[in-house]
Amino acid sequence: MDKMKIFVSGVTGNVGSCIARAIIKSEKYHLAGGFCSGTGQDIAAAAGLEPIGMCCTSDLEYAMDQLKPDMVIDFTSARIIMDNMRIYAKNRINAVIGTTGFDDEMMDEVRTLAKEAGTRWAIISNFGLGMNFVMDFLKKVSTYYPYVSVIDRHHSQMANAPSGTAMSIAEAAANGNSGNVKSREVLPHVLGGSAGRVQILSQRMPYPGPYSEHEITLGRTDEIIRINVQDFSSEVYLPGIFLAADSIGKFPPGTIITTLSDLQNTILE
Repeated sequence: MDKMKIFVSGVTGNVGSCIARAIIKSEKYHLAGGFCSGTGQDIAAAAGLEPIGMCCTSDLEYAMDQLKPDMVIDFTSARIIMDNMRIYAKNRINAVIGTTGFDDEMMDEVRTLAKEAGTRWAIISNFGLGMNFVMDFLKKVSTYYPYVSVIDRHHSQMANAPSGTAMSIAEAAANGNSGNVKSREVLPHVLGGSAGRVQILSQRMPYPGPYSEHEITLGRTDEIIRINVQDFSSEVYLPGIFLAADSIGKFPPGTIITTLSDLQNTILE
């Protein structure tokens, strides 16, 4: 059986390096190439392995045209992701997208692109199995808890505030709200922002780059539930990422998947 040819966009980043390392070591996948902001870096060396003579490219459109991968895994940035999506659509390539920062307008365009190109894309804010278990739990219980608060903690160079994961948590807990908080803000925004009436606060500190933390607090009269998910390495995302890579091609053309549980009816049953 031929190996799946996977191209990695953002191949020298924290997650991209982990993905490249896993693919190079895999007997199931073949690394077709990688995209990064600079050229000339050996992909394997950037991932902490012995050089393999494959350098990353800064010309994504040329790479898609020449390499014709079976699949793209993209962990780049919100600044360039829509340009990338248009290239994937033009080349009719299925993709797993871990890049966050999509707003409603961007998602509308993504759906149009996928439908017109007949591509299948998994656009998921967090591939960690633990976080997906938590979000599944929130969907089931948030209607019983009128108070919901989310704190996301990331390193100080984190591109987005709040994180894409925090936004997904808020969506999962949409049946709840921020409760009947009567406090007057003496400092503007001290109570954080809100998404779907769910309170979100973002903390940015000099944590190591791979570290992320999301704390969810649910409240009702006389009861508080506090859930804390901490990820210490980008390695924790790999099982979910490759689940998506293996599964997305089974869906009808034009499909957009936005949660990990959708990939196998639910991975949480």
